[in-house]
Amino acid sequence: MISLLDTQLILWAAADSDRFSTAALDVLTDSSHDFLFSSAAIWEVAVKSELGRSDFSVDARLLRRGLLTNGASKLPITSEHALAVCAGGVGVAGDHRY
Repeated sequence: MISLLDTQLILWAAADSDRFSTAALDVLTDSSHDFLFSSAAIWEVAVKSELGRSDFSVDARLLRRGLLTNGASKLPITSEHALAVCAGGVGVAGDHRY
């Protein structure tokens, strides 16, 4: 199974958070799963980091390196992919209702 990791999940995993349900931990630790992350997630972390908030101190470069080191792959997404979602028929909206 292939799973796309969203930004919040990536941040929780990097912080070794206890916010994950048992079911989520089962998926995250299952070696038969392949995990992807989006450049948009790294971009979001970089932007938040650059805002200089005292409650957010994540280095986007280290986060990206950690994802790659731990076996996640970068999702090769383009603007054409984003526009395909707007055009309909892609079927991703239902995947965001967990």
